[in-house]
Amino acid sequence: MKHYYSFYHSSVRAKIAGVILLAIGIAFFINPTSLNIKMGFASILIGIFVIFMLTKNSVPKTISDDQIKGNITAVKQIIEKLHLKGNAVFLPKTAPLTEERVLIPPNNMDVIQIPDIADDDVFLTRAGGRNLGISMPPSGLKLLKKIEKEAHFENTEVKDIEDKLQKFVGIDLIDSLSFTKHNNGWILEFEKPYYCPNDENLCKQYPCPTCSAILTAITRTADGSQCKLWIKDVKHNGGKMAFHLHFIKKRTTREDTHC
Repeated sequence: MKHYYSFYHSSVRAKIAGVILLAIGIAFFINPTSLNIKMGFASILIGIFVIFMLTKNSVPKTISDDQIKGNITAVKQIIEKLHLKGNAVFLPKTAPLTEERVLIPPNNMDVIQIPDIADDDVFLTRAGGRNLGISMPPSGLKLLKKIEKEAHFENTEVKDIEDKLQKFVGIDLIDSLSFTKHNNGWILEFEKPYYCPNDENLCKQYPCPTCSAILTAITRTADGSQCKLWIKDVKHNGGKMAFHLHFIKKRTTREDTHC
């Protein structure tokens, strides 16, 4: 896995800037004129402020974690009550969809033939009452909209998306990330988000906001906008996790095919 956090992590950047200011402040004292002493004290005070103040969290971690946990628990209960066993399919924006959706099918055999879905469709059924799963907005959609103010993912080639995804590292949501081609699919690896349900089955079906925002960003690439993004598998390994992903072309004939 590539490790970008030594540069992208905002707390690391702040500390580096603080150390540089401290060094500049000390350097002013080598030639202790009246002006240099004032400049030295100013640089040292600002450096200390940057190191110890700007890297503090504004919201207690336990509070933000509890907010996420409550939403994830509610979705998990719905999935269990409806007996849905399939892995999530991230659907891109299309003519009937004004924003991305996550489809959770009854089983993975139904991933290939996915019905057309509109904004108002939640509980999906076929003639005769057959359950086709549920469609919900990704849990990280609002988070992604904020991130896209600085990093635009649309029209980016999927092979080039990894560098842009480092924005999630830069704002301290995760510590490192890699997105690599693997056989007929892709592997998305990163350090677990600060809140992770540690439930591989749930990660396959309705990922937490941070993971969901990253996956939704991938659907906004030039390749992803033409395909559905299916979570084939999820693996947790200590503090790291890996999403095994496949692109499936949107239906143009009776059946979908792999991109």
